Amino acid sequence: MTPRCKPVPVITIATLVGLSAVVSLAGCSLSRLGHEEVDSTLQRYMDDAPAASRRYGRLPGVSVNASESPTVAGSQSDSTLRDLLIVALRENPGIQAAEQEARAALERIAQVTALPDPIVSGKWLPEPVRTAEGDNPFIVAIRQQFPVPEKLDRAGRIALEETNVALARVQETRLQVIADVKRAYFRLYMVIKSVEITEENQQLLNGLIDVTRAQLAAGKRPQEDVLRATVELSSLEAALIRLRQDRLSTKARLNQLLGRNSGTSVPTPVDFEIRDARLSIDTLLTKAAEANPGLKRLEHQIARDREAVGLARLASWPNFTLGLEWMIMDGRSAFEPPRNPTTGRRPPSPQLSEDGSDNWAILFGFTLPIWGDKIRAGVREAELKVAASTLQYSSARDRLHFEIEDALARVRAQQELATLFKSTILPQAEQTYRVSQASYSAGSSDFLYVIDNWRKWLAFTIQYYRSLGELERSVADLEQAVGLSLTDLDAES
Repeated sequence: MTPRCKPVPVITIATLVGLSAVVSLAGCSLSRLGHEEVDSTLQRYMDDAPAASRRYGRLPGVSVNASESPTVAGSQSDSTLRDLLIVALRENPGIQAAEQEARAALERIAQVTALPDPIVSGKWLPEPVRTAEGDNPFIVAIRQQFPVPEKLDRAGRIALEETNVALARVQETRLQVIADVKRAYFRLYMVIKSVEITEENQQLLNGLIDVTRAQLAAGKRPQEDVLRATVELSSLEAALIRLRQDRLSTKARLNQLLGRNSGTSVPTPVDFEIRDARLSIDTLLTKAAEANPGLKRLEHQIARDREAVGLARLASWPNFTLGLEWMIMDGRSAFEPPRNPTTGRRPPSPQLSEDGSDNWAILFGFTLPIWGDKIRAGVREAELKVAASTLQYSSARDRLHFEIEDALARVRAQQELATLFKSTILPQAEQTYRVSQASYSAGSSDFLYVIDNWRKWLAFTIQYYRSLGELERSVADLEQAVGLSLTDLDAES
């Protein structure tokens, strides 16, 4: 006889699928929101690279053609700080890694908002259960757990805030790279200027040695003057060796930031004027509170931890389970009762066992969150993380205020120092040396006096260019701390 099966419980299966779809809608919405945020933010950063390079690469006293198109990344014609910055923003591996981490964090949303995997189980009965509808040797079941929808929503919002944390870290990395490129660029400027000045002083000292030898030949000066001048020349050569090594190291550092081979040629930094940075500390602190990505990252971290508190409190809510169980039945010969001795007939009996009709059942269950200590500990842990994140924000804000005040103080000091060197010290030092040199040539001055004046002039000249470079390096520190370029600050003031 052909087995007879009961109708498949289509309504039950459709109910499971429908509930799963409804619960996943919130996760889809959060995931879509996260994708839009990440895609738009990273695209904005990419599109903003040329403008950002102009803002951060503007140098005082150096004209920039606004219509000039940026150079191609990695080309040998990179000639300005602006060009170097745009290469760094596009090619720096640290920035690219931060972008990939943001995209990776985004993928967490779909994972934490999805339902747990359904469970398919089977049960084989070596001794089949005998029922009126046949023998039952095997049972197959499928179960799906349904957390309270708010749990999945909270988990998704935690992942979304984690994505925002990663996006803020991308901007932190971009500003760090911009500042590092500027610091390396102006260090290279200082080293190259020191090399140029030292080489010029070699020529000047060679001329002084010629004068000394001429006076020695005329019997006007002792051999000691020539020897002293020769020692000073050797000292300059030793300084040049150190400076050239420093120049190579700084170029390698700059190429590293640009994502290029360390041997790639780097252009000579252009000359620029003393920056006149008139900045208010109150304005800088206000702008930093709005623009600094480190503070924004901690704000999203606090929001993430607050969502985690809500999720921890939901641990006292049960998770529900729905499922379907299918009991496979094997047919067997129907039971035949004995004949009635009076009538000689068998009484009627059901024949269902011959059909072996399968049975099914709807499963329902829920978890019992009875371990209160565990739940309360989870809530306390989440609340303590909120407190820790809040304190981290306060600490970061205080540290940021110090960094801004320190950088601004260095900017002002280097600005005053460079102005003093240019307007007063250098002209006086050069004049003093020239006078002493003329007096020595005339035979009325001591050689040690000439050498001492020459040393001071050399040192002051190098210090002037170092103060120019350190001024711009301090500006880079200030811009990184605030989160805006000085061009942006000037435009908003």
